[in-house]
Amino acid sequence: MTTVLSNRNLMAVTLTQSLLMFASFLWKPFWSLYILELGGSKSIVGALATLQSFSNLALLLPGGVLADRFGRKRVILASSIFSFFSPLLLLFSTTWIGLIPGIIASSFSALATPAQSSLIAESLPPEKRATAFGVYTMSWYMFIVVAYPFGGYVMDSLGVVPGTHIGLILSFLVMVPVLLIQWRIIRETWTPDQSATEREALRLKVALTKLRATPPELWILLAVAIFSCFGFQLFWSFVVVFCVEVLGISMMQWSIVSIVGNLVAACFMIPIGFLSDRAKRKPYIILSQVLVSAASLGYVLSTGFLGIALTRAVGGVGEGLGGNVFSSVGGPVWQALVTEVAPMDIRGSTLGLMGTITGFISTPAPWIGGYIYENISPQSPFYLSFVLGILGVTLFTFLIKEQKRPQQISG
Repeated sequence: MTTVLSNRNLMAVTLTQSLLMFASFLWKPFWSLYILELGGSKSIVGALATLQSFSNLALLLPGGVLADRFGRKRVILASSIFSFFSPLLLLFSTTWIGLIPGIIASSFSALATPAQSSLIAESLPPEKRATAFGVYTMSWYMFIVVAYPFGGYVMDSLGVVPGTHIGLILSFLVMVPVLLIQWRIIRETWTPDQSATEREALRLKVALTKLRATPPELWILLAVAIFSCFGFQLFWSFVVVFCVEVLGISMMQWSIVSIVGNLVAACFMIPIGFLSDRAKRKPYIILSQVLVSAASLGYVLSTGFLGIALTRAVGGVGEGLGGNVFSSVGGPVWQALVTEVAPMDIRGSTLGLMGTITGFISTPAPWIGGYIYENISPQSPFYLSFVLGILGVTLFTFLIKEQKRPQQISG
């Protein structure tokens, strides 16, 4: 554990991600309400979420290939530079249509996703990877917990639009220390051979050829990730809308239940990562996905604040177990398992490709969720999410056989 906490790269990416998450979660939990305030509908909320997903996935695979070609640190820095002004573009939007340039600019942060996962995996030995991902994820979860009450208070006091503007200003300001930390502290973990042959080998076409020879477990994991991610994206953009409009809870109450969920998740992440490093990862992933799927059903079974709080707590335990897949990357235990299966020389490309395929297939999910929310019932996206989550965990349970990991001496 001491080796993990003293690792320079891990601490750098953990601190920068934590700062970014604190600033963004002053306003992101209320993003759907902000779109409605700017004249959007429920379908528009889903359409903009779909645009965000599509923009992110378009950059995941290039980000992974670039990380294999030029190294992890350069791609992480480039990602931060390209997304630097995205909060200002969102801030100066006066209609929902005006949000589109800011959403596209913010998607450049996805360039760094494969590079960051590879950097963490390569900075520590295999028997400490899940613990490292747990430290990384738990830390920014704790920053989210701190941000929620501030965000809820500001939204209830000033209104959704002024409150979101304050959060966006802070999101812009924190980019300065983030860039400085990434530039001065991160040390490169992957320096590819710069010979002409190696440069050719790292081109996208050849990288994709290599990926076809990767272990079959990767493709099963990809299918599981698609079920999990698609199901989550179906309903998540509408959770706050459902809780506020249908169940009648306040934005501060939503902040409180979100604090409960994230705090519960954070408490589990490091211990579960530590345990999965010393045993098998599969049981934690199974239980994680079952609980997260149950939570999607819990929203529609709740009748008020206490029910939503319990639902968020159950979902928090599932998140804390680290086996869920909400977007292009999964929880700590899931990431550790995937990075172990992916070959090191194309790890960035592999993670980028998996994220791209998962994101591409999941891209329509928010739009579909918005459509059935408005035209069938508000509860329908939640039910469908539960079904897809259970299908994914069933696939994982019966088709994935975890291999014994080689033990390495750290240092």
